[in-house]
Amino acid sequence: MRTVIALIAFAGVAALNLLWWWLPNRPADIAGWTAEPLQSVSFAPYRPGQSPLTRTFPTPEQIDEDLKRIQGKVRAVRTYSAGENLEAVPQRAGKYGLKVWHGAWLNNNEKENLEQINLLIDHANKYKDTIERVIVGNEVLLRKDLTANELRRYIRQVKQRVSQPVTYADVWEFWLRNPSLADEVDFITIHILPYWEDEPIGVDRREPDGTLSIEKHLIDIYKKVQARFPGKKIVIGETGWPSDGRMRSDARPGRVEQVKYFSIFRSAAEREKFDYNVIEAFDQYWKARQEGTVGAAWGLLDAQRRDKFELGKPVVAEPHWRTLFVLSTMTSGLLLLGFVSQRRKMTRKAVLLFAFFAQLVATCYIQATWIDLSRNFYFERMLGVVFWAALLALFSYALLRGIADSLTGRMADPSLYGARVREAWRAWRELPRHRIWRRADLMAQLLYLALTVLCIFYLIVISIDWYDGTIRIGDWFRQIAIDGRYRDFPIWSFVIPSVVLMAWKVLTVLRKDPVSRADRMAKALSFGRLLGYDGSKGFVRMDRTFSRVRPVLPEIALAGLLLFWAAVMLVTEGAVKLNDGGAGGFVSADGGRWVIRTLFWNTQANWFAFVAFLMAVPYLATIYVSIREPLAEPPPDSYTNKW
Repeated sequence: MRTVIALIAFAGVAALNLLWWWLPNRPADIAGWTAEPLQSVSFAPYRPGQSPLTRTFPTPEQIDEDLKRIQGKVRAVRTYSAGENLEAVPQRAGKYGLKVWHGAWLNNNEKENLEQINLLIDHANKYKDTIERVIVGNEVLLRKDLTANELRRYIRQVKQRVSQPVTYADVWEFWLRNPSLADEVDFITIHILPYWEDEPIGVDRREPDGTLSIEKHLIDIYKKVQARFPGKKIVIGETGWPSDGRMRSDARPGRVEQVKYFSIFRSAAEREKFDYNVIEAFDQYWKARQEGTVGAAWGLLDAQRRDKFELGKPVVAEPHWRTLFVLSTMTSGLLLLGFVSQRRKMTRKAVLLFAFFAQLVATCYIQATWIDLSRNFYFERMLGVVFWAALLALFSYALLRGIADSLTGRMADPSLYGARVREAWRAWRELPRHRIWRRADLMAQLLYLALTVLCIFYLIVISIDWYDGTIRIGDWFRQIAIDGRYRDFPIWSFVIPSVVLMAWKVLTVLRKDPVSRADRMAKALSFGRLLGYDGSKGFVRMDRTFSRVRPVLPEIALAGLLLFWAAVMLVTEGAVKLNDGGAGGFVSADGGRWVIRTLFWNTQANWFAFVAFLMAVPYLATIYVSIREPLAEPPPDSYTNKW
């Protein structure tokens, strides 16, 4: 009978698990998404392990393979450097029917700039049939590597020695700030990236009249630049959308969102006759060191040269969802098998409850580990993946062991529990190490403290949004101070110790066991009963003291930091920097104004703040229970003291 109940429970939770993975990953048909090739795509053929920062470049043969890979998807490619073996691009693009927008990479090094300029001129004259446009520098004004006058000198050198049209490429705002450069170029190349705008724009946001906000923004910016430079041809040199990473305001990265953006943009481009280049052909892992996950995820194809989607066909948010479903289902099945085979005394309700929580923990663990693994762009991140996988595995074991013990009446004597952080730490230190695996309660408490500290760390790092004012490209790295724009929200890393744990703790309040009802909810939520109200008749030890505040100082500090930095994170994510010359807000060093305009628009930030709040609940409940405990009475005065 027990086997039948276990099979029924497993089938039920497996069905729920299937819905979890299938519903958000159904193929999405995107309106206006056609099989027509794109006009041009940024072409940086670096593969995993290669990087311009470490001076490891793709070979000509690899470049040839990459050109063949994008054949039929685009009509032209844009390069950003004339060196680094990229001569192979104009040399071999013609046999795949591709034209080239060839570029030189300029920085603040005169010698390197002259090398780039001479190579660009040489290639432009050698491959006239393939190179149709020449781009002298990319976003050097944005990076502050060169002044407008220094840039002007390089443009003139190239323009005098090539026959193709010459341009310079930068974010649209920097053309408006440096209008004199327009006289030096044959056409103006602007970058419009709604995800990276000072005020990001989500692909689903609409104006009051129902117009898509992104479409309106694209057209407005194009016409604004066009009006500022009448008579000059305007080309969009970069536009696109990331397929993975953190949200900014309501701008959510994702495969479906990436295709939506391309569909919106291409529809507007066809209607308004835009000349454009999208970013980029392949995901670039090396950019993750500079810009986090989102920087590595702008490609039409992934870094392994696999299609993220096909032109004109439905797109799936997570192509590997079937594998993840199987792994999470098998994991929960093994956990349930272990529970049923090792525990003799159990009710049908116990089997059903354990099956549900085993599946919940397994699904959340697989989801968290897969997200970390799919964002493993370099060695240090691999270490992070291993660390988090081990930490969550240990906490998941402690949680499920506690649930199993509670459901089968095998909980440890609760009078040995440490109700407060200090007492729990003391109990852990006094515990013989060979009993660690048998005391799931103390193991869970210690791991919960570690996870709390890590959660506070991530809240602080994401909240600090400070730039060092100047971004310098050196030989090895891009100098960036802590900048929250590049930090992912590690929501799934904390779901098990917050949402799953709290769900179990609340469920244990409903027990009908003959236990004390005084402050039942608060005690069940407290740190002392981290694994819930276990139904035992004993009481969690709470040593009486002479102070109500001192014993819970660790709880006050941890809960306070969690709540404070969660609030700070929400505020910083709701702030945008305006450069419209208006008044009000907090004025930054570059003259822009920080104003709160998109508060609570970032759902990833909202979820992470909610997770932080849930992690603060055990500490808040402990503070409440501790304050309600009677204080210790002072010893009676001795006869001697009266004298």
